[in-house]
Amino acid sequence: MSPIIVLEETIANKIAAGEVVERPASVVKELVENSLDAGADSIDIEIREGGKEYIRVVDNGRGIPSDEVPLAFERHATSKIRSADDLFRIVTLGFRGEALPSIAAVSELEMVTRPEESPMGTLIAFSGGRRTRLESVGAPAGTAVTVKRLFFNTPARYKFLNQAASERRYVYDIVGRLALANPEVRFRLVSDGEEIFVTPGDGNMEAVIWSIYGSRVGKYLVPVYRESGHVVISGYICRPEIHRGNRQAETFIVNGRVVESSLLASAMEKGYQTMLPRRRYPIGVLTLTLDPSKIDVNVHPTKREIRLSDSSEVYKQVLLAVKHALEISIPFDPWAFPGSDETSQDADQPGFVQETLEPPIVKERSAAAVSYATSRRETESPTVHRHSSAGLSPEVPPRRTLSDAVPSQCGAAGTSPARHWASHRIIGQFQATYILVEADRELLLIDQHVAHERILYEGFLAELQTSSVKTQPLLVPLHLELGPAAAARVIEWSRKLAELGFEVEQFGVKDCLVRSVPVGLTSIAVKDLEELLLGIIAAGETSDYRHNALVLMACKGAVKAGEELTPAAMQDLVDSLLSTKNPFTCPHGRPVIVRLALDDIHRRFGRR
Repeated sequence: MSPIIVLEETIANKIAAGEVVERPASVVKELVENSLDAGADSIDIEIREGGKEYIRVVDNGRGIPSDEVPLAFERHATSKIRSADDLFRIVTLGFRGEALPSIAAVSELEMVTRPEESPMGTLIAFSGGRRTRLESVGAPAGTAVTVKRLFFNTPARYKFLNQAASERRYVYDIVGRLALANPEVRFRLVSDGEEIFVTPGDGNMEAVIWSIYGSRVGKYLVPVYRESGHVVISGYICRPEIHRGNRQAETFIVNGRVVESSLLASAMEKGYQTMLPRRRYPIGVLTLTLDPSKIDVNVHPTKREIRLSDSSEVYKQVLLAVKHALEISIPFDPWAFPGSDETSQDADQPGFVQETLEPPIVKERSAAAVSYATSRRETESPTVHRHSSAGLSPEVPPRRTLSDAVPSQCGAAGTSPARHWASHRIIGQFQATYILVEADRELLLIDQHVAHERILYEGFLAELQTSSVKTQPLLVPLHLELGPAAAARVIEWSRKLAELGFEVEQFGVKDCLVRSVPVGLTSIAVKDLEELLLGIIAAGETSDYRHNALVLMACKGAVKAGEELTPAAMQDLVDSLLSTKNPFTCPHGRPVIVRLALDDIHRRFGRR
């Protein structure tokens, strides 16, 4: 066995680099965070070949004094903490003192920096962790860091990098998120000589959203704001008709730090419950501001993960913030018939536009949060300005403030967003599936099955929440022939099923009898009831069985497509639908109403 030795500094730095520097996007993230901690309000990022061959980050921050420049490249050298106690109240993005030496250990790095009060700047250069230059130079105030040939001295690491296009996408993603977290900072991103985006840096988060993502996302934004105890939640989420096939479009910012959090992602998705199709995920950015002592950011060298001291309360508040914001929004704009001269204004948007999103503006914060927020940077809410750059549409987003979101906490939650359709007239039924309704200056097409699903779901939910589930005893019990294993499972679940309104008892070894069902399911067939009970049990193995049960119950109890309805039945169904909290999506997240605007119909017939 070899003797124990202390590794050379260059080897130790390469090992540390493996944790901090995973890919070019990691380098960009660390350098930009250093710029933000230095108080920069303008940051330019340029990459070539996805950052594998060239990265340059230039800022107008405070710069580094000449006598401290070499020290900045020593491991665990930092200006951001002084004692172990500081780890529990971290208000900067960096604090570990690992980024610069780790990057210098696996690349050719050059830094030029000058504090505003110094007449001369300092240039320092490294190659594979060895210092090659240190001299005084003329330079503008601020810091410029250039990184070339990343992983040139660790071929095994370089081999595992993706193609330039993939690495570019990672850089676009992290710079976009950092820009969203810092709307008061002007960001400019250039890739292989092409300007990807520029943010205005005027402190307005919605303007940043439009600058980066364009109208394809921007026009569907809903503002979010909620303040409770020690946490302030603000941001923007997209209405449920816009969604993605993965969680890449969910961005969370805690005390100015972009983080990855399954807890926050779950809370946001729960707020959309019954509004999105299965295996689809929302688009949104939420900013959480809370006392730094309630957060542990010293979890991972990349600082992407955090621990919250009161995670259950934060989860609850995020869920309520999202849910209340959606309750006062009206999804699914009327269909617009495109004109012959219309083209997609976002056709030239970079691909990452479809993968991520961004946050809001906090004008008032709780006392616990204000001290942190003001110590790091102050955020104002100037007039919305749409920055036109890199082929982006110059369209200006509508002026909105957090007051648009605040009513979600006071009084609006119990009012149906379809209240402006109070006056409506049933025209008839199309294909025994869709109900045609004239409402104001719109023609509504309502899917009768999913509309009834929504009505039943909200009715079942209200009864369950008040422990007043209405049941109907059956004159003749329904006999379910299940087999020994399934029958035993149903009996095992009998107490939970009773909470939902099903009275089930064993009937021999293989069968069960159902003696009562919820009022909305009195006409259910035996086969459907068997599928329903087994479906509730199967879904309950891994998730909230009550929610899944209500969704299945609503589906089985709803009128079917192809079922003819009388005018009175259609009127009753539409009236009940428009009085629900969410008449726009069924419990599975599918749309209930398609809206056709009268003006668009006129245009289609050449009347406009």
